[in-house]
Amino acid sequence: MKTKSILALFLGVVFFSSVVFAAVQEKNVQTQDKARRMTRENIITLMLLRMTRFLELTEEQTAKIYPFFNRIEKEKMQINQQIRRQMREIRAALDAEDPDPEVLKAKIQALKELRDALKNKDTELEKHMEENLTVIQQAKYMVFMNAFFNELRDSLNRARILRERTGPKKKK
Repeated sequence: MKTKSILALFLGVVFFSSVVFAAVQEKNVQTQDKARRMTRENIITLMLLRMTRFLELTEEQTAKIYPFFNRIEKEKMQINQQIRRQMREIRAALDAEDPDPEVLKAKIQALKELRDALKNKDTELEKHMEENLTVIQQAKYMVFMNAFFNELRDSLNRARILRERTGPKKKK
């Protein structure tokens, strides 16, 4: 009787810990998504401010470009969040003992559709910018975007290197 009670208690603890672990993992994903969203919003704000100065946008151009740009970027954030979720599902499906090829095929197709949606948003933004900028501003826009993202990538790399030097490594 005592052995059965201990076994039942042990199984209860294992079950409870697995439920708590799953909840913590989900909370961690939600926290990471929120942090990504906030970071991306800050980057977009910085980009718009710098772009306004670099392209010398008029008030009229700014009034047409800002809301459209923000809407497209928010839609892209949602698509990127869905892409990350789809990738987690693909990894989970691959981690299964015997991955189902049909399930993987459907997930791959969904991922391709999300990537196409992302490309379409970029095309939509480029078309809007072309319609609202002069030819000189369009050229400046291309130069600005290239320089901005190169600078952003370099800054993120420096921050990553600094974090690796100063702090303990996080397990993925």
